[in-house]
Amino acid sequence: MKLTGIAVAFAALSSTCAAAQTPRLLGSYGKWTAWTFNENNSKACYVYSDALSKKPEALDHGRVGLSVRRLNSGKTRTEASLQTGYDFAPYAIQVAVGSKRFTMIPRGHYAWLRKTEREKEFAQALSKGRTLTVEAVSRRGNKTIYTFSLKGFSAAIRKARRTCR
Repeated sequence: MKLTGIAVAFAALSSTCAAAQTPRLLGSYGKWTAWTFNENNSKACYVYSDALSKKPEALDHGRVGLSVRRLNSGKTRTEASLQTGYDFAPYAIQVAVGSKRFTMIPRGHYAWLRKTEREKEFAQALSKGRTLTVEAVSRRGNKTIYTFSLKGFSAAIRKARRTCR
């Protein structure tokens, strides 16, 4: 993984902070990395992984990544998001972790879980699962499938939790 590219991705994911600082790597865990940076005068943490496979292979998908942001307050303690190098069509995105199914809602080249109350269930599925599969449609109408390894997710999210309490 290119660390500078991931750092830029995290800075972009922090759309709530106009003056986000450059993320600092906390560690690499299997296919996942944990990051921190200051956001609105407090520490923010994320875990991130690039897609292992992108289909169809002939398309330019750009960088495809999944992140889970650790939240310090509120009822929901995580926020998952998907990012690609193109804009999604305005259709729901289907995500599967084993037998668990989730829906993400796109906006531009990002997508978030449709129901925020399922964030905890999603994070638990990521911790217990082996792979995550995403089925999406681009704004141009291309059907895409992405696969992410979940190897190292549990260790990365633990590091994020310990760092951003």
